[in-house]
Amino acid sequence: MSGPGKPIHPATVHFPISFLALSYGLDAAYFARPNLPSALTSLLPVDSDLTRASYYLLALGLITTVPAVVSGGQQAIALFSRQGIYEADGKTVKVKSKAVIAHAVVNDVVLALGTWIWWTKRSAAADSLASSVAGEKLGATLTGAAAYAPTNVQVLVGVLTLGLLFFGASIGGSLTYLYGVGFAPGGKTKPSEKAL
Repeated sequence: MSGPGKPIHPATVHFPISFLALSYGLDAAYFARPNLPSALTSLLPVDSDLTRASYYLLALGLITTVPAVVSGGQQAIALFSRQGIYEADGKTVKVKSKAVIAHAVVNDVVLALGTWIWWTKRSAAADSLASSVAGEKLGATLTGAAAYAPTNVQVLVGVLTLGLLFFGASIGGSLTYLYGVGFAPGGKTKPSEKAL
């Protein structure tokens, strides 16, 4: 899937980063809306659109994470098989290898937390739909905002996940632009490697 001169992984990460960041940002905007000035709230969509967009952006973010994870795993395996994980002494882990491992671990945590947020929102929406169907029989209605509205815990986890997402992306950017990982077989070590 990826090879010399074909940076598949760096090309695939922009979609999940964008979709996930927008989703968590919309959840934060929904949570903060009551405390924002009316000049800002008038620019935001209505709550039902805001919460629904956040839910579907989160789903898109998780779906587009699949090619990023697969291509990143392939690239890491190729890197380790060509250059090894350890320095010449056989004991010290290379700085580049540490960065690859940290990048993978941080993004796995981001994926796990994002999946949890999506699953809990999905479950709440399913419960709301069931309530809505039962409510219609009794003449009640349910607003669209309630179906996808994030809980305070989901918003907090989303904001923390957003920070981790950007941290993992920063490590990935260092791997790509400082070490050349993804642009050459295994990435070439640059003099700046000692800086990290």
